Amino acid sequence: MKAVLITQCIQNDFVKPLAAGEPLPNQLHIGHEESQRLVGSSIDTGPIGRFMSWVNQQPSSQLSTIHIRDWHNPNCPEQSGHLTQFGKHCLRDTVGAAFLFDEDNPETTTNHTIINSTTLNDFEGTALKATLDTLTGNLAAGETIRVGIIGVWTEAKVMFLAYELSTRYPHFEIAVCSALTASSSRSQHFLALQQLRRVVGTTVIDSIGEFIQYLGGTEEHWQAITTEHKSLNQSLEIISDKAMHVDDETERLIRYLFRDCQKITLKILDGGFSGNLVAGVSGIDIHGHEEAPHVIKIGPRGEMARERTAFEQIERGMGNNAPAISEYADMQRRGAIKYRYASMGTGSTRSLQECFQASFGKSHKDQSKLHRYLDAIFNEQLGRLYRASINDTQDLLKYYCFDSSWANSVKEKIIELIGHCPETDELIFPGNKTTPNLYHFYKETLDRLPSTVADYPFAFIHGDLNGANVIIDERDNVWLIDFFHTHRGHVLKDFAKLENDLLYIYTPIETEEDLILAYAFTDFFLAMSDPFLGLPELPEQFVGTQFSDTYRTIHKIRELAGVQINEQDSKRKLQWLVPQLRYAVHTIGFDEPNERQRIWALYGSGKMAKILENN
Repeated sequence: MKAVLITQCIQNDFVKPLAAGEPLPNQLHIGHEESQRLVGSSIDTGPIGRFMSWVNQQPSSQLSTIHIRDWHNPNCPEQSGHLTQFGKHCLRDTVGAAFLFDEDNPETTTNHTIINSTTLNDFEGTALKATLDTLTGNLAAGETIRVGIIGVWTEAKVMFLAYELSTRYPHFEIAVCSALTASSSRSQHFLALQQLRRVVGTTVIDSIGEFIQYLGGTEEHWQAITTEHKSLNQSLEIISDKAMHVDDETERLIRYLFRDCQKITLKILDGGFSGNLVAGVSGIDIHGHEEAPHVIKIGPRGEMARERTAFEQIERGMGNNAPAISEYADMQRRGAIKYRYASMGTGSTRSLQECFQASFGKSHKDQSKLHRYLDAIFNEQLGRLYRASINDTQDLLKYYCFDSSWANSVKEKIIELIGHCPETDELIFPGNKTTPNLYHFYKETLDRLPSTVADYPFAFIHGDLNGANVIIDERDNVWLIDFFHTHRGHVLKDFAKLENDLLYIYTPIETEEDLILAYAFTDFFLAMSDPFLGLPELPEQFVGTQFSDTYRTIHKIRELAGVQINEQDSKRKLQWLVPQLRYAVHTIGFDEPNERQRIWALYGSGKMAKILENN
């Protein structure tokens, strides 16, 4: 299938790289940060440059390229209104109107067509329609053609072009690459991508490699362009604190991301169970200088592209203590994100999970330090996102993925843990303890529950806030990693996830006596009428045990969570119960907890399911 690439306004006046603090050349330039994301510090090695290097090597029989450029005559009366509204920009034959790459040189444009546009509508007064009609005139009946769009501005020229193409050419399959489009406002860029998906019906592709495949390119060719010899540091010395079993692509991505270093040291970070490589990196550049610390994450190409776009939506709202994406690259199967942690101290780092587990049975000083970490996470960092929450009409059970189709899977996990799963509404646990049957809840009760459609506070959230995704440096600075699940979601989700892991993964349950006490602890905290207000004193039976430490931290998490929910909200308990149940059920099939911890999670799940049914 032949494909068409249309570039939109990739010209100096719109996108040329600017130094930090350098004034904008005009009011339409996308600015320093967005230019860095789109172009990078060098047109040769940045995203646009590498992509265009691939484009220029494609035969015209496979890929036709149309470059749309703003091209204005300041002496033309018909253009005066446009130039008055947007200011002088892209005046013909000026440096500002030139392409960032070399496509306006007639000697290099044999396979390319340039369309000069003077308005927001690229079909008005141009040869665009005639050009497209010529390219697509010989299509057979029912045949489609793929059209890819890159460039600026996403919410204006890109959006309008995609709309015009979709209405004029119903046989076009249209895609936009989010990594190769930009606007002066990051938020408007992502809002426009949502509109392109929902309203125009455009496919939005996050990975440059996948976009090249969409246009008919081969993965091997893109891999060669991505890590061509001038961008790959074969002499880089790579040292790791743990044994690394990396494939060829992963190593090539590491060498590409740190191509300006002579040596890097990797600290493999705990986090997730997907098989991704997550590592803190300290590097020595070619001049012998220490680089600012970085964290790299390498995993499946599509997943890494989605994580990049998810993080880009919240990057500006996270404040100065948040990471920044320094670079992104992808290859045939793998993608890599290089996060810069400019203020991270040197020396050893540890995860919040390690801090939790090391604090059990220790002094109140250790607990106080943990609580400061929680303040930093939920108030100083993610709190910036939560405080922008708005009420959104949602089905809470559906949002948290409750579905009766999971009943048989739940049954299998119950049998695995306690050896039986009757059809009745009660289970017998080790220690001769009974609890409502979670399988019965999924099979019989869930579909009969009243609707949970209502207004709930939604904002951008981390989405997978476990203790392994929080890193503490030697200076006690707190850093978040792994933004793959970041999205606009229920504001209590992050709190519920961390409390769940604190209970069923980090709290040690080593003996049957521990398990019996864990049952009682669950009964105690589920009896609270309001999960956020007036948490009672811990009963004597738990004092001096591991549950004493757990309860103090739960108290802190709920204190921070309660700030996000209006005290007069009649759905406060429901909004805490549903995510707690969701994560407890998920934990019964987890690999990380031991068997007794999973049994405890099953016990808590049955109890919470019954409370949900009764209320």
